[in-house]
Amino acid sequence: MVRLLLLCSLMLSESVFATQVFQYRDESGQPIFSDTKPEGPHQSIDIEIKNDYKWHKPDAPLKYTKPKSRKKKNKRKKKTQRLSLAELQGKCESARYRYQRYRGTRNSSDWGKYQATLTRYASKRDYWCSRVLKRK
Repeated sequence: MVRLLLLCSLMLSESVFATQVFQYRDESGQPIFSDTKPEGPHQSIDIEIKNDYKWHKPDAPLKYTKPKSRKKKNKRKKKTQRLSLAELQGKCESARYRYQRYRGTRNSSDWGKYQATLTRYASKRDYWCSRVLKRK
């Protein structure tokens, strides 16, 4: 964890600089890196850091790469049927009736299944009744 923090701090710092880092081990034997000199035995490490990343240079031109478009699977949309207004009203009424009939009863002891079925019936009711209103 300490190594990761040290690496991140070094990457995000100035473009080029040199610093002195001290390495020592704690009581459990884990290596510790620090910029302050410890009292006990330690090892001194000189580090020169040079960031040559394009994103780090302020005068580098920014390039935009367009994200790859996801290809849609070859699904064909169903064409909406041209029904007469009477047929649409009949479908709307039957969907309303099915929704109300199922809503009034608790056919299943599973609450999630009951809600899913009720939602499915409500969406069908809304679909057919909206088509009646649009007359399509």
